[in-house]
Amino acid sequence: MANEGLLIKCDSKQILIDATFDKEFEHLDVLPNAELDKIKNAESNYKYIDIILATHLHGDHFNAEITGSHLLRNKKTMFLGPKETVANFEENFNEFHTISSQIKSETPNFFESKTVTLNGIEIEMYRLEHSGESPWKEAENIAYLITLGEKKILHFGDSKIDINIEKLGLINENIDVLILPFWELGDLENKKIILEYINPKKILAGHIPTKNYSKVEDYIESLGYKNVIVLNKQLEIIFSE
Repeated sequence: MANEGLLIKCDSKQILIDATFDKEFEHLDVLPNAELDKIKNAESNYKYIDIILATHLHGDHFNAEITGSHLLRNKKTMFLGPKETVANFEENFNEFHTISSQIKSETPNFFESKTVTLNGIEIEMYRLEHSGESPWKEAENIAYLITLGEKKILHFGDSKIDINIEKLGLINENIDVLILPFWELGDLENKKIILEYINPKKILAGHIPTKNYSKVEDYIESLGYKNVIVLNKQLEIIFSE
């Protein structure tokens, strides 16, 4: 999709995560208006979305109007996000009351988890600190571990890599794909934590400023990772079976 947004498909199940957002920051990528209209209208590739997930409320991950418009047009779709994000949703979408039955919110304590099952899909929610300084790090940020068939996909949102991640037991989950901001790869201690306490088969690195698209692959290669795919192309199909 764009930035850290993904459309995940497995068998008959489909999930949008951090994909329903509009232009908030000039330096980051966003989908064309025509594609956003398809999402809002639940058309084309977005007719049968089971769940929309938002890791946090920042405008490069979530937009109330786009998300709410989709839920109005697809009564099957469920939305899941932190309580802070849902409060933002209610404040900024006039017809929130019409779709409130489709909306779920949870915010576990830091480094704790909550299991949620929506439309037959199991999702583990982990509360992790948002990376960066104030005010960014104050956002309620959730990482989602999604189980689809035999695949396990961990979307970190804008989570800070932290030694406390060991407490989550993610190393035991046999994670197939980890999605996280590219800057969290650029530290030797972070690399050690990722490999020792998560150990994903593949890593998708997103949240890349558009001006750095042509440079980021060389940068990540210089860090010594062998299993990273860079998210620097809109609507790219990453894995297909």
